[in-house]
Amino acid sequence: MSSGRPVAIVVAMEEEFLPFRRLVPDLRPVRGCGPWELFEGTARARRVVIVVSDCGPANAAAALERLVATFDPDLVLSGGSAGAHDAGLLPGDVVVGARYRILFPPAVQEERSRQGLHRKGFRFRRDGRRHHPGGLAVPAALLSRAVAAGEEELRALGAWTGPGWPEGVDHRPGKIVTGLVGSTDHWTTREEEVLALRELYGSACEDMESAYLAQVCAFHGLPFLSVRTVSNNELLRPLAPGDTNEAIARAGERSARIVARIAAAEEPGRSGLLVEGP
Repeated sequence: MSSGRPVAIVVAMEEEFLPFRRLVPDLRPVRGCGPWELFEGTARARRVVIVVSDCGPANAAAALERLVATFDPDLVLSGGSAGAHDAGLLPGDVVVGARYRILFPPAVQEERSRQGLHRKGFRFRRDGRRHHPGGLAVPAALLSRAVAAGEEELRALGAWTGPGWPEGVDHRPGKIVTGLVGSTDHWTTREEEVLALRELYGSACEDMESAYLAQVCAFHGLPFLSVRTVSNNELLRPLAPGDTNEAIARAGERSARIVARIAAAEEPGRSGLLVEGP
Protein backbone atom coordinates (compact mmCIF):
# COMPACT_ATOMS: atom_id res chain seq x y z
CA MET A 1 0.00 0.00 0.00
CA SER A 2 1.17 3.50 -0.81
CA SER A 3 2.34 5.73 2.00
CA GLY A 4 1.46 9.35 2.56
CA ARG A 5 -1.84 11.07 3.19
CA PRO A 6 -4.81 9.22 1.71
CA VAL A 7 -7.85 10.32 -0.25
CA ALA A 8 -10.99 10.10 1.91
CA ILE A 9 -14.28 9.04 0.32
CA VAL A 10 -17.65 9.45 2.04
CA VAL A 11 -20.76 7.65 0.79
CA ALA A 12 -24.09 7.54 2.56
CA MET A 13 -25.78 4.32 1.52
CA GLU A 14 -24.84 0.68 1.07
CA GLU A 15 -25.98 0.86 -2.56
CA GLU A 16 -23.55 3.73 -3.16
CA PHE A 17 -20.69 1.88 -1.48
CA LEU A 18 -20.95 -1.54 -3.12
CA PRO A 19 -19.34 -0.54 -6.46
CA PHE A 20 -16.12 0.35 -4.62
CA ARG A 21 -15.63 -3.31 -3.70
CA ARG A 22 -14.99 -3.94 -7.39
CA LEU A 23 -13.29 -0.65 -8.17
CA VAL A 24 -10.83 -0.97 -5.25
CA PRO A 25 -10.09 -4.72 -5.27
CA ASP A 26 -7.88 -4.73 -2.16
CA LEU A 27 -10.47 -2.92 -0.04
CA ARG A 28 -10.53 -4.21 3.52
CA PRO A 29 -12.23 -3.19 6.79
CA VAL A 30 -10.43 -0.90 9.22
CA ARG A 31 -10.90 -1.93 12.84
CA GLY A 32 -10.80 0.19 15.95
CA CYS A 33 -12.77 3.19 14.69
CA GLY A 34 -15.82 2.80 16.85
CA PRO A 35 -19.16 2.23 15.15
CA TRP A 36 -18.10 3.49 11.72
CA GLU A 37 -17.89 1.18 8.71
CA LEU A 38 -14.43 2.12 7.46
CA PHE A 39 -12.46 0.55 4.63
CA GLU A 40 -8.97 1.03 3.26
CA GLY A 41 -7.38 0.11 -0.06
CA THR A 42 -5.58 1.47 -3.12
CA ALA A 43 -6.91 3.03 -6.30
CA ARG A 44 -4.00 2.33 -8.63
CA ALA A 45 -1.13 3.43 -6.38
CA ARG A 46 -3.20 5.91 -4.36
CA ARG A 47 -4.22 5.05 -0.81
CA VAL A 48 -7.93 5.57 -0.18
CA VAL A 49 -10.12 5.32 2.93
CA ILE A 50 -13.88 5.01 2.59
CA VAL A 51 -16.61 5.45 5.17
CA VAL A 52 -20.28 4.50 4.83
CA SER A 53 -21.93 7.24 6.85
CA ASP A 54 -25.68 6.67 6.30
CA CYS A 55 -27.89 9.53 5.11
CA GLY A 56 -28.16 13.06 6.41
CA PRO A 57 -25.98 15.91 7.64
CA ALA A 58 -25.21 14.68 11.16
CA ASN A 59 -24.07 11.26 9.95
CA ALA A 60 -21.99 12.65 7.08
CA ALA A 61 -20.28 15.35 9.14
CA ALA A 62 -19.54 13.06 12.09
CA ALA A 63 -18.16 10.32 9.84
CA LEU A 64 -15.91 12.75 7.98
CA GLU A 65 -14.63 14.28 11.22
CA ARG A 66 -13.62 10.79 12.36
CA LEU A 67 -11.84 10.18 9.03
CA VAL A 68 -9.97 13.47 9.29
CA ALA A 69 -8.90 12.83 12.89
CA THR A 70 -7.78 9.26 12.16
CA PHE A 71 -6.23 9.45 8.69
CA ASP A 72 -5.37 13.12 7.95
CA PRO A 73 -6.46 12.94 4.27
CA ASP A 74 -5.28 15.46 1.70
CA LEU A 75 -8.47 15.28 -0.39
CA VAL A 76 -12.10 14.46 0.43
CA LEU A 77 -14.47 13.08 -2.19
CA SER A 78 -18.12 12.13 -2.00
CA GLY A 79 -20.23 10.19 -4.46
CA GLY A 80 -23.77 9.00 -4.77
CA SER A 81 -27.21 9.89 -6.00
CA ALA A 82 -29.11 13.18 -6.14
CA GLY A 83 -32.45 14.60 -7.19
CA ALA A 84 -32.36 17.10 -10.03
CA HIS A 85 -33.45 20.71 -9.57
CA ASP A 86 -32.69 21.53 -13.20
CA ALA A 87 -35.40 20.32 -15.59
CA GLY A 88 -32.69 19.67 -18.18
CA LEU A 89 -31.01 16.99 -16.06
CA LEU A 90 -32.24 13.43 -16.50
CA PRO A 91 -31.49 10.18 -14.67
CA GLY A 92 -27.92 9.14 -15.37
CA ASP A 93 -26.62 12.68 -15.82
CA VAL A 94 -23.77 13.64 -13.51
CA VAL A 95 -23.31 16.85 -11.55
CA VAL A 96 -19.76 17.63 -10.46
CA GLY A 97 -20.14 20.07 -7.62
CA ALA A 98 -18.49 23.37 -8.46
CA ARG A 99 -20.20 25.08 -5.50
CA TYR A 100 -22.09 24.00 -2.39
CA ARG A 101 -24.90 25.53 -0.36
CA ILE A 102 -27.13 24.35 2.47
CA LEU A 103 -30.67 24.81 1.16
CA PHE A 104 -33.35 26.52 3.20
CA PRO A 105 -36.82 27.32 1.81
CA PRO A 106 -37.32 31.00 0.86
CA ALA A 107 -39.65 31.56 3.83
CA VAL A 108 -36.95 30.40 6.24
CA GLN A 109 -34.39 32.75 4.71
CA GLU A 110 -36.82 35.66 4.90
CA GLU A 111 -37.53 34.93 8.55
CA ARG A 112 -33.81 34.82 9.28
CA SER A 113 -33.48 38.29 7.79
CA ARG A 114 -36.36 39.60 9.89
CA GLN A 115 -34.60 38.30 12.99
CA GLY A 116 -31.35 40.01 12.00
CA LEU A 117 -29.59 36.74 11.21
CA HIS A 118 -27.42 35.79 8.25
CA ARG A 119 -29.32 34.59 5.17
CA LYS A 120 -26.91 31.68 4.90
CA GLY A 121 -26.69 28.06 5.84
CA PHE A 122 -22.97 27.69 6.56
CA ARG A 123 -21.82 28.60 10.03
CA PHE A 124 -18.91 27.35 12.06
CA ARG A 125 -16.42 28.58 14.65
CA ARG A 126 -12.68 28.42 14.05
CA ASP A 127 -9.75 30.14 15.73
CA GLY A 128 -12.06 32.05 18.05
CA ARG A 129 -14.17 33.53 15.24
CA ARG A 130 -17.54 32.72 13.74
CA HIS A 131 -17.60 32.12 9.99
CA HIS A 132 -20.65 32.54 7.73
CA PRO A 133 -19.53 31.87 4.16
CA GLY A 134 -22.21 32.49 1.57
CA GLY A 135 -21.04 29.44 -0.36
CA LEU A 136 -18.08 27.13 -0.82
CA ALA A 137 -16.49 26.58 -4.23
CA VAL A 138 -14.03 24.09 -5.75
CA PRO A 139 -10.76 25.36 -7.27
CA ALA A 140 -10.75 25.27 -11.07
CA ALA A 141 -7.91 22.74 -11.44
CA LEU A 142 -9.61 20.06 -9.33
CA LEU A 143 -12.94 20.72 -11.05
CA SER A 144 -11.38 20.37 -14.50
CA ARG A 145 -9.75 17.04 -13.63
CA ALA A 146 -13.02 15.72 -12.25
CA VAL A 147 -14.98 16.68 -15.37
CA ALA A 148 -12.42 14.98 -17.60
CA ALA A 149 -12.68 11.81 -15.51
CA GLY A 150 -16.46 11.95 -15.63
CA GLU A 151 -16.63 12.41 -19.37
CA GLU A 152 -14.45 9.38 -19.96
CA GLU A 153 -16.52 7.17 -17.69
CA LEU A 154 -19.85 8.33 -19.14
CA ARG A 155 -18.73 7.51 -22.67
CA ALA A 156 -18.31 3.91 -21.57
CA LEU A 157 -21.60 3.72 -19.64
CA GLY A 158 -24.07 4.77 -22.34
CA ALA A 159 -27.73 5.57 -21.79
CA TRP A 160 -29.59 5.19 -18.48
CA THR A 161 -31.46 1.90 -18.26
CA GLY A 162 -32.88 2.33 -14.78
CA PRO A 163 -36.24 3.66 -13.60
CA GLY A 164 -37.42 7.26 -13.66
CA TRP A 165 -36.83 8.18 -17.30
CA PRO A 166 -39.54 10.67 -18.38
CA GLU A 167 -42.16 9.35 -20.77
CA GLY A 168 -41.94 10.66 -24.30
CA VAL A 169 -38.27 11.67 -23.98
CA ASP A 170 -35.81 9.89 -26.27
CA HIS A 171 -33.08 8.04 -24.43
CA ARG A 172 -29.63 9.57 -24.70
CA PRO A 173 -26.22 9.02 -23.11
CA GLY A 174 -25.63 10.66 -19.77
CA LYS A 175 -24.07 14.11 -19.75
CA ILE A 176 -21.83 15.75 -17.20
CA VAL A 177 -22.29 19.29 -15.90
CA THR A 178 -20.75 21.43 -13.21
CA GLY A 179 -23.03 23.33 -10.90
CA LEU A 180 -24.25 24.05 -7.42
CA VAL A 181 -24.97 20.99 -5.30
CA GLY A 182 -27.39 21.89 -2.54
CA SER A 183 -28.07 19.82 0.56
CA THR A 184 -31.05 19.46 2.86
CA ASP A 185 -32.00 17.09 5.66
CA HIS A 186 -34.96 15.74 3.70
CA TRP A 187 -35.99 14.77 0.18
CA THR A 188 -37.72 17.66 -1.59
CA THR A 189 -40.40 16.12 -3.81
CA ARG A 190 -43.08 18.79 -4.28
CA GLU A 191 -42.65 20.51 -7.63
CA GLU A 192 -43.28 24.01 -6.31
CA GLU A 193 -40.67 23.55 -3.55
CA VAL A 194 -38.06 22.24 -5.99
CA LEU A 195 -38.68 25.21 -8.29
CA ALA A 196 -38.47 27.68 -5.38
CA LEU A 197 -35.10 26.30 -4.29
CA ARG A 198 -33.85 26.35 -7.87
CA GLU A 199 -34.87 29.99 -8.25
CA LEU A 200 -33.34 31.06 -4.93
CA TYR A 201 -30.04 29.20 -5.13
CA GLY A 202 -29.56 28.22 -8.77
CA SER A 203 -29.06 24.63 -7.58
CA ALA A 204 -28.46 21.89 -10.14
CA CYS A 205 -29.35 19.07 -7.77
CA GLU A 206 -30.06 18.17 -4.17
CA ASP A 207 -28.66 15.57 -1.79
CA MET A 208 -28.42 15.19 1.99
CA GLU A 209 -24.66 15.30 2.54
CA SER A 210 -22.43 17.26 0.16
CA ALA A 211 -22.77 20.78 1.55
CA TYR A 212 -22.34 19.55 5.11
CA LEU A 213 -19.21 17.66 4.10
CA ALA A 214 -17.97 20.83 2.40
CA GLN A 215 -18.45 22.75 5.65
CA VAL A 216 -16.31 20.23 7.58
CA CYS A 217 -13.64 20.48 4.87
CA ALA A 218 -13.72 24.29 5.00
CA PHE A 219 -13.24 24.10 8.77
CA HIS A 220 -10.11 21.96 8.26
CA GLY A 221 -8.85 23.74 5.13
CA LEU A 222 -9.21 20.59 3.03
CA PRO A 223 -10.06 20.30 -0.67
CA PHE A 224 -13.43 18.69 -1.35
CA LEU A 225 -15.40 17.53 -4.35
CA SER A 226 -18.76 15.79 -4.68
CA VAL A 227 -19.84 13.78 -7.73
CA ARG A 228 -23.59 13.21 -7.86
CA THR A 229 -25.50 11.20 -10.43
CA VAL A 230 -29.13 12.14 -10.96
CA SER A 231 -31.39 9.31 -9.79
CA ASN A 232 -34.64 11.21 -10.22
CA ASN A 233 -36.15 14.42 -11.55
CA GLU A 234 -39.33 15.24 -9.65
CA LEU A 235 -40.16 17.98 -12.16
CA LEU A 236 -40.49 15.45 -14.97
CA ARG A 237 -41.26 12.03 -13.52
CA PRO A 238 -41.25 11.16 -9.81
CA LEU A 239 -39.91 7.75 -8.89
CA ALA A 240 -42.40 5.07 -7.99
CA PRO A 241 -41.85 3.94 -4.37
CA GLY A 242 -40.63 0.53 -5.47
CA ASP A 243 -38.04 2.02 -7.83
CA THR A 244 -36.11 4.18 -5.37
CA ASN A 245 -33.44 1.70 -4.28
CA GLU A 246 -32.71 0.58 -7.84
CA ALA A 247 -32.36 4.19 -9.02
CA ILE A 248 -30.02 5.01 -6.14
CA ALA A 249 -27.91 1.90 -6.83
CA ARG A 250 -27.57 2.69 -10.54
CA ALA A 251 -26.72 6.31 -9.80
CA GLY A 252 -24.23 5.20 -7.15
CA GLU A 253 -22.47 2.97 -9.68
CA ARG A 254 -21.88 5.89 -12.05
CA SER A 255 -20.66 8.21 -9.33
CA ALA A 256 -18.38 5.57 -7.80
CA ARG A 257 -16.59 4.96 -11.10
CA ILE A 258 -15.86 8.67 -11.48
CA VAL A 259 -14.85 9.13 -7.82
CA ALA A 260 -12.48 6.14 -7.99
CA ARG A 261 -10.84 7.56 -11.12
CA ILE A 262 -10.36 10.97 -9.45
CA ALA A 263 -8.96 9.35 -6.30
CA ALA A 264 -6.43 7.36 -8.31
CA ALA A 265 -4.83 10.48 -9.77
CA GLU A 266 -1.81 11.52 -7.71
CA GLU A 267 -2.08 15.32 -7.54
CA PRO A 268 0.00 16.89 -4.73
CA GLY A 269 -0.47 20.47 -3.69
CA ARG A 270 -4.25 20.61 -3.92
CA SER A 271 -5.94 23.81 -2.74
CA GLY A 272 -8.79 23.94 -0.24
CA LEU A 273 -12.31 25.15 -0.89
CA LEU A 274 -12.82 28.75 -1.91
CA VAL A 275 -15.03 30.85 0.36
CA GLU A 276 -17.73 32.89 -1.37
CA GLY A 277 -19.32 36.05 -0.02
CA PRO A 278 -22.98 36.64 0.88
